[in-house]
Amino acid sequence: MIAAVEDQAIRLPQREIEALVGSVLLNTVGRALGSLVLMKSKLVPKEAVLPRSGYVMHYLEREAVLEDVDDGTHDASNRPTLLFFHGITGKADDFAQFVSSLDIDPRVRILVPEQIGHGRDVERAKNDPESFEHPTHERMLETTCEFLDVVRAGNNCNAFGISMGGAVCYYVHRARPDAIQRSILVSPAILACVDRDLLDGIRDGTNRFLRPENREDIKMLFRDLSTGRDNDGRKKRDPVPKFLLESIYRASKKAAPEGYNKAMLASLLRDGGSADQFSAVTDVDPGSRRLVIWPEKDRIISYEQGKRFFEVSTTEEGGFVSKSANTQFETVPDCGHVFHADGKGIFEIIRARVREYILTFD
Repeated sequence: MIAAVEDQAIRLPQREIEALVGSVLLNTVGRALGSLVLMKSKLVPKEAVLPRSGYVMHYLEREAVLEDVDDGTHDASNRPTLLFFHGITGKADDFAQFVSSLDIDPRVRILVPEQIGHGRDVERAKNDPESFEHPTHERMLETTCEFLDVVRAGNNCNAFGISMGGAVCYYVHRARPDAIQRSILVSPAILACVDRDLLDGIRDGTNRFLRPENREDIKMLFRDLSTGRDNDGRKKRDPVPKFLLESIYRASKKAAPEGYNKAMLASLLRDGGSADQFSAVTDVDPGSRRLVIWPEKDRIISYEQGKRFFEVSTTEEGGFVSKSANTQFETVPDCGHVFHADGKGIFEIIRARVREYILTFD
């Protein structure tokens, strides 16, 4: 008993030191670097008023550099445009580094919308929690489709989405084939593909995914985002240094109102029933042209469930083929939802393949 009290007395100051150092790195150095990356990407924060939806959508845009003179009569409907859709609890700024690394031709327009309840829209939940409604698949589809019209995205768009953003991309592509010609889905969080063990843990409270109660929950979250927890005899590299865990935990408590992420998860994991397109167990959009990339050790959005959804089989050569004729299915070995076993991030791993596929326009 005495030893436990003494150990606690030693650890508390250590946590405060970790929080102080981590806070400096995250809030000072991290924000400064983030601002520099955003400037380099040439993405500019904007707002779009969506009259039908009664919503103001925040987004980032890099306008295209036009070679001809636009006198107001120039038809921009066929101008190459890229769309990027972020993951759950993400924001448009998360794509700044990735966009820069793709070295996209300046003649291509880039749009990065923030979904309802994410990024700058979280301020609505803080300022007016009584009237705030959490995002649903239906609402995200509705507002994103209207966004394409309001900003005049045109009919020559290619799109990229990861995790929740992959699901948004999947359904928007289905709803707007007039606008989106091809898409890349990375571990798309389609309901039928969300890992069943994770779902069970979220629903019974044994897994505090995105709603941490302590530093240990943050450590487990990052392991879940990598190749798994492996608590006994773990030899793999943790994606985040231990001294940052306390500051990340404290920052997470300030990022959104108490109970916000739990309510958002409940809203997004709602099963609409077998007649609902969002509850389909196999591909409801087999005609769309797309590349699906799946980390083989994804603990968040299941690789095996993803193969079943897109009805993927293995070829004699060891490749993959989907029953959806226009779907290319590729995997990333020894990689989790966000991090490889060696700590490398998914964006770095897939960058070359993404660039090759997404910059091909009609």
